[in-house]
Amino acid sequence: MAAITQSIGLFGVTGEVGRAFFDGLEAQPAFVGRLRLFASAASSEETRVFRDKPIAVEVVEELASDRFDDLSEAILAVPADVADELAAELLQAGVRVWDATGHLRAHPRAVALTEATSSDLLIVCDDPLTALCQPVLDVLAAHAPLTELAITALSSVSLRGKAGVKELAAQTGNLLNGRGIEPSVWPQQIAFNVLLADGQRDSSGRTARERRIEKALSHLAAAVTVEQIVMPLFFGAMVQLRWHSSATMPNDLSERLASLAHTQVMPAQASELPSPVSDGADHDGVSIARVNLADRRGSLWIVADPIRAGLVRPVLNVLMNVP
Repeated sequence: MAAITQSIGLFGVTGEVGRAFFDGLEAQPAFVGRLRLFASAASSEETRVFRDKPIAVEVVEELASDRFDDLSEAILAVPADVADELAAELLQAGVRVWDATGHLRAHPRAVALTEATSSDLLIVCDDPLTALCQPVLDVLAAHAPLTELAITALSSVSLRGKAGVKELAAQTGNLLNGRGIEPSVWPQQIAFNVLLADGQRDSSGRTARERRIEKALSHLAAAVTVEQIVMPLFFGAMVQLRWHSSATMPNDLSERLASLAHTQVMPAQASELPSPVSDGADHDGVSIARVNLADRRGSLWIVADPIRAGLVRPVLNVLMNVP
């Protein structure tokens, strides 16, 4: 890969998604351009060390009108209430915007990450769970069309960023010490609990995110259902895929899945199976376990960090290769 010399702005660097992108950029040997870091006033006077050099975190509200003129790329890992205005300023300055949180998917100029070209200036990233499942499902569908697909995602509180992580930590400490709790980020207690949905449900009991994932994967199976459950885990996720295919899957399916980039498949008799703690946090690899085939039905588990493996790595793979 040729050296990447463009100037990149990372917005929301102090949040969970921003932190993951910061680590991902640091690990990209091809990136030798300038990196600017941005956050809200709450993070003023903070710094981050990037390749042994300190970089001051800039407060967006305090910058001059020509503040973005030197940027060529901008990664937005910011809340919905500021994403639209910030994107408008960046696009006006001729900066290509990478929306990491999906807040701008309805923007008239938005293009999906999987369809991005060098001429596109507003690229909206795929849902991390979609990005985790897509390569695996492509392998399955290449051998036999899927007639039914059911996905159950056991997700961590990092779905809600730093606020979600802090609330789980605070609730855990308060409950262990006999103090009361007041849920704010989550609709009810998350510590020592399991939430059967992440967000409001429609008349059929589905959340907006579940519907989006179902739509994104609808080309792979005649019937797709997605359920997302929130676990009292800080990071990582476990996703079970269950399918019914029109023909029997090959016996060497595990070997074919193991050929996917950044993917390891655990042997059926492995003494230790992957978990969100050991394999699903702070790295961009994917672990697949418990691959079961029975006639035309099958199932498997995916364990990964959805932010790093399902968002940061796919985005940087495209960003580093788009002229």
